[in-house]
Amino acid sequence: MQKTSLYLLGGLLLLLVLLMLNISLGSVTIPLKDILASFFNAEVEKETWRYIILDYRLPKAITAVLVGSGLALSGLLMQTLFRNPLAGPYVLGLSSGASLGVAIVILGGAVFGGVFSTLFLSKFTLVIAASLGSILVLLAVLATSFRVKDTMALLIIGLMFASLTSAVVSVLSYFSPS
Repeated sequence: MQKTSLYLLGGLLLLLVLLMLNISLGSVTIPLKDILASFFNAEVEKETWRYIILDYRLPKAITAVLVGSGLALSGLLMQTLFRNPLAGPYVLGLSSGASLGVAIVILGGAVFGGVFSTLFLSKFTLVIAASLGSILVLLAVLATSFRVKDTMALLIIGLMFASLTSAVVSVLSYFSPS
């Protein structure tokens, strides 16, 4: 118990140091004392530093910590569910489903051309297409998981969905106009 607490304390201390380093470094290097002063609303050497820290660097750093924690937790849950240390998003075909959604949108934009091409190929459209593709594959795997109770069989079914969606992406790319 003592050793685990020491590792946890060391990890949190390392996270705090790296967080401060992340906020400090960039195109404008900001000293640590000014970072801490901006957190406690004290006087900062340059007022633009407070703006840079509180409006740009701190939200990005907190988002990075939260996303990294979420990815670690989801990986742990997937590895625990399948009792396999190699389990990841590729195992259930979620990544292949995301690539299928993007391939459909990109090729749909190429087929329709003109105005539809600029509409289909925006950043947000590709993100939404990737999300919808992976959600649809997840729903298909979940639908089969109600009938199949064995985790190994579910793992194989997920790999089959991954192979199927990868094959569809390959066929789409083969028949693409460019």
